[in-house]
Amino acid sequence: MGKACKQGMMMGIFAPLIFLAALVGWVYRYTKKVPFPINRPAEGELVIKLVDPQEVPILWRQWKVDLEPLWAAWRALGQELKERWGGR
Repeated sequence: MGKACKQGMMMGIFAPLIFLAALVGWVYRYTKKVPFPINRPAEGELVIKLVDPQEVPILWRQWKVDLEPLWAAWRALGQELKERWGGR
């Protein structure tokens, strides 16, 4: 895989994350609160609310268990990509 392709793939992954971080920073700057998912009332639905930054660690603990399978899949994908293209 060429250098340009790797750079394009990394930008495709990181650009949305950078955008979300900037959006959260902008919201915090003007409201002193951060948007955070509160609950999932049904499959495919997500309720996001502005909360104080001190509440985020408490809310994050609730989501951590639900997100563990997703994190495991991302780690496996990262390991596979590293093994496949890391040595070149």
